[in-house]
Amino acid sequence: MDKSAIIDVIRNILREDLDLSLHGDVIAIDASLGDDGLALDSVTMAEFINALETRFDIRILDEDLDGANFATVGSVAALVLLRAEDKVAT
Repeated sequence: MDKSAIIDVIRNILREDLDLSLHGDVIAIDASLGDDGLALDSVTMAEFINALETRFDIRILDEDLDGANFATVGSVAALVLLRAEDKVAT
Protein backbone atom coordinates (compact mmCIF):
# COMPACT_ATOMS: atom_id res chain seq x y z
CA MET A 1 0.00 0.00 0.00
CA ASP A 2 1.44 3.39 -0.93
CA LYS A 3 1.38 6.53 1.21
CA SER A 4 -1.53 8.05 -0.72
CA ALA A 5 -3.72 5.01 -0.03
CA ILE A 6 -2.67 5.04 3.62
CA ILE A 7 -3.68 8.71 3.89
CA ASP A 8 -7.10 7.90 2.43
CA VAL A 9 -7.64 5.17 5.03
CA ILE A 10 -6.50 7.49 7.83
CA ARG A 11 -8.97 10.11 6.63
CA ASN A 12 -11.74 7.50 6.68
CA ILE A 13 -10.80 6.45 10.21
CA LEU A 14 -10.93 10.07 11.37
CA ARG A 15 -14.20 10.75 9.57
CA GLU A 16 -16.12 7.54 10.18
CA ASP A 17 -14.59 5.39 12.92
CA LEU A 18 -13.93 8.13 15.44
CA ASP A 19 -17.23 9.90 14.92
CA LEU A 20 -15.58 13.32 14.86
CA SER A 21 -17.67 16.28 13.83
CA LEU A 22 -15.60 17.24 10.81
CA HIS A 23 -16.71 19.96 8.47
CA GLY A 24 -15.97 19.62 4.78
CA ASP A 25 -14.95 16.61 2.79
CA VAL A 26 -11.18 16.96 2.77
CA ILE A 27 -8.84 16.48 5.70
CA ALA A 28 -5.52 18.01 4.68
CA ILE A 29 -2.34 15.95 4.87
CA ASP A 30 -0.89 18.63 7.14
CA ALA A 31 -3.98 18.74 9.37
CA SER A 32 -2.87 18.78 12.98
CA LEU A 33 -4.26 16.10 15.27
CA GLY A 34 -3.67 18.31 18.32
CA ASP A 35 -5.51 21.20 19.90
CA ASP A 36 -4.70 23.50 16.99
CA GLY A 37 -6.42 21.19 14.51
CA LEU A 38 -8.66 18.14 14.87
CA ALA A 39 -8.24 18.24 18.68
CA LEU A 40 -8.04 14.52 19.40
CA ASP A 41 -8.13 14.03 23.15
CA SER A 42 -6.37 11.15 24.91
CA VAL A 43 -9.35 8.78 24.66
CA THR A 44 -9.91 9.54 20.99
CA MET A 45 -6.18 9.18 20.32
CA ALA A 46 -6.21 5.71 21.93
CA GLU A 47 -9.18 4.76 19.72
CA PHE A 48 -7.33 6.16 16.70
CA ILE A 49 -4.21 4.10 17.44
CA ASN A 50 -6.33 0.98 17.92
CA ALA A 51 -8.08 1.64 14.58
CA LEU A 52 -4.71 2.11 12.85
CA GLU A 53 -3.39 -1.16 14.24
CA THR A 54 -6.54 -3.03 13.25
CA ARG A 55 -7.02 -1.52 9.81
CA PHE A 56 -3.38 -1.81 8.73
CA ASP A 57 -2.56 -4.98 10.71
CA ILE A 58 0.44 -3.30 12.33
CA ARG A 59 1.68 -2.70 15.85
CA ILE A 60 2.31 0.84 17.09
CA LEU A 61 5.20 0.62 19.56
CA ASP A 62 5.53 2.58 22.79
CA GLU A 63 8.49 4.40 21.28
CA ASP A 64 6.21 5.59 18.46
CA LEU A 65 3.96 7.50 20.85
CA ASP A 66 5.67 10.85 20.62
CA GLY A 67 4.30 14.11 19.36
CA ALA A 68 6.20 14.04 16.08
CA ASN A 69 4.65 10.77 14.88
CA PHE A 70 1.13 11.92 15.71
CA ALA A 71 1.43 15.60 14.80
CA THR A 72 -0.36 15.51 11.44
CA VAL A 73 -2.17 13.14 9.11
CA GLY A 74 1.01 12.97 7.03
CA SER A 75 3.24 12.05 9.97
CA VAL A 76 0.83 9.27 10.97
CA ALA A 77 0.88 7.98 7.39
CA ALA A 78 4.69 7.90 7.46
CA LEU A 79 4.60 5.93 10.73
CA VAL A 80 2.07 3.45 9.35
CA LEU A 81 4.22 2.97 6.25
CA LEU A 82 7.29 2.37 8.43
CA ARG A 83 5.50 -0.18 10.65
CA ALA A 84 4.04 -1.94 7.59
CA GLU A 85 7.54 -2.18 6.08
CA ASP A 86 8.91 -3.50 9.40
CA LYS A 87 6.24 -6.20 9.38
CA VAL A 88 7.15 -7.29 5.85
CA ALA A 89 10.85 -7.38 6.75
CA THR A 90 10.30 -9.80 9.66
